[in-house]
Amino acid sequence: MVEESAAPDRPRLRVLVSAYACGPGDEPEANAGWAFATAAAVNHDVWVVTRERFRAAIEARRAEDPGLAAHLRVVYLELPARVLRFKRRAWDVYWYYVAWQRRLARCAGELHRQYHFDVVHHVTFANDWMPSGASRLDGPAFVWGPVGGASSMPVRRLARWLGLRGTVTELFRIVATGVPRRVWGDAAARRASLVVAQNDDVADRFRSRAPVVVEPNAAFGELPAAARQATEPDVHVAVFAARLLAWKGGRLAVAAMAHPLLAAWRLDVYGTGYELRALRRMASRLGVADRVRFMGHQPRDRVLAAFAAADAMVFPSMHDQAGWVAAEASALGTPVVCLPLGGPPLLAAHNARPVLLDGDIAANLAVALDKTLREPGVAHERWSFDRLPPLVDAWYRTAAAR
Repeated sequence: MVEESAAPDRPRLRVLVSAYACGPGDEPEANAGWAFATAAAVNHDVWVVTRERFRAAIEARRAEDPGLAAHLRVVYLELPARVLRFKRRAWDVYWYYVAWQRRLARCAGELHRQYHFDVVHHVTFANDWMPSGASRLDGPAFVWGPVGGASSMPVRRLARWLGLRGTVTELFRIVATGVPRRVWGDAAARRASLVVAQNDDVADRFRSRAPVVVEPNAAFGELPAAARQATEPDVHVAVFAARLLAWKGGRLAVAAMAHPLLAAWRLDVYGTGYELRALRRMASRLGVADRVRFMGHQPRDRVLAAFAAADAMVFPSMHDQAGWVAAEASALGTPVVCLPLGGPPLLAAHNARPVLLDGDIAANLAVALDKTLREPGVAHERWSFDRLPPLVDAWYRTAAAR
C-alpha cells in the first residue's frame, strides 16, 4: 500500500524509472524492478517504462491499490513484432536489450518533454557493460543501479572447478565485457549523479567516476518461518540452489561432500543446467552419490522451505553480482558458506561464512560447513521491502541536489 508522504516541506519529485524487467511475482529481476518502483512511489510521482509482458501483473496490482496507482504510472514499451519474433534463444536477450535501450532513450525524451522529470533512474538488468538509454536523457539527475558486472574472479585458481567449458566461457566473458564496460559503463557512470553498486567490486570500479553507494537489489516480503524440520536426526543437510552452470560452483559443493568432516551430511541440489551430467559423474566418482540428491528445478516456495529446514546453504558461486538465494537463505537464519567473491558474502550479511581461496577450496568449504553446526545463523530482515522507501528517497534527493 502506497501512502502520501508525511513531510509537506519535502515535495514529491517527478521520477522516470527505466526497468527492463518490472512486475510482482517470482522472477528476481522483475521483482526487484517492482520493489524499487513501488518504493519510489511512496514519496515521489513515478513513471515506469517496462515491457509489455509485465502489463497484466502490474495492472492487477495497481487496480488493487488506488494509492499506488495515483503515484505510479506505467508505460509499456516493446519493439515491433517483426523484431520480437527473432528473440527465440536465451542469448537473444542481449541484442534485444541493446535495441530496447535505444528505443527507451527516445521514449524517455518524449516523456521528459511532457512531464519534466527531476530524476531518471535505471534499475533492472543494470549490467555495467550494457548500454543505458536512461543515461542519454539530458536534464534530470541520473541514478544508475543497483548495477553489477565488474566483479572479477581468479580464473586460473578456479579452473579446476570450472572445467574446460567453464574456463573457456569465463575467459571469453572477461574479454567480451571489458571493452563495452569501458565504452558504455564508464559513460553511464560519468553521467550519473549517483551510482548504486551491487557489491564492493563494482563500487571500486566506478568510484573515481561518480559518487557511489553499495546496496544490492535484493528485496522481498515475508518468508516462511526458519525452522529446522529434519526427519533424519543423524543427517545434516546442506542446500545448493542455482542454475547448474560451471561458474555457480556446483563442482566445489559436490567435492566438499567427500571430506571426512561431512560424512554425516547430505547435499540437496536445486536447479538445472549443462553441468548436471558432470555433477552426477563427480558424485559417483567420489563415492558420495548416495548423499547428493539432484532435485531439479523447483518452485520458489519449495526452495525457500528447503533453506529454512537446512543446516546450511553452500553457495560457492564465483562471480554472482547479487545472488538472491544467498539473501533469502540468510534471511531465514540459514548460514551461507560461500567464496569471498562478488555479491554473496554481502547478501548473506551476518550469516555469511566466506572461505579462503588458498589451499584446498573444497576442504575449506567442508570445514566451514561443519562449523555451522556449532555456529548457526540468525534470521533477519536486512533485505525487506520496508527498507527501500527511505533509502530510495535519500538517493533521489541527494542526486537531485547535485
